[in-house]
Amino acid sequence: MELESFTPPHLQALASASELGDVHALRLALDNLEGSIDQPVEDGDTALHLACLYGHLSCVQLILERGANLEAQDEDGAIPLHDACAGGYTEIVQLLINSANSTESLKRMLESVDAEGDTPLHHAARGEHADVIRLLLASGASPTKANLYGK
Repeated sequence: MELESFTPPHLQALASASELGDVHALRLALDNLEGSIDQPVEDGDTALHLACLYGHLSCVQLILERGANLEAQDEDGAIPLHDACAGGYTEIVQLLINSANSTESLKRMLESVDAEGDTPLHHAARGEHADVIRLLLASGASPTKANLYGK
């Protein structure tokens, strides 16, 4: 893991704890964080993106408790829900959906597209994550929205 080369020095502890799933280190990093919890910590990803990407439910819970933005985009336009869906992390997907503070926010999350026009549902389908697909559809995701490649 080469966090140092891609992560600003003052955010290395936050990035590492989010990626490794170390809740205690994450709590300490958040307690000592100067600036926004939504600032990119690694390659455009926020701490919430990393925790979702690596499937660390307890870290996602803590980061959300600290007020992270559910709709923060990484450098490819993906939001944390894209990452959780790609990994097939059903509990995290459910938590993110439940954390949306309004129907409008949930709709924006479900319809959010990355640089290739993929929605979270595209990511779940690509990984063949049936439980996540069912959850997204039950939450209002559109099964007919095409990406840039018509899929």
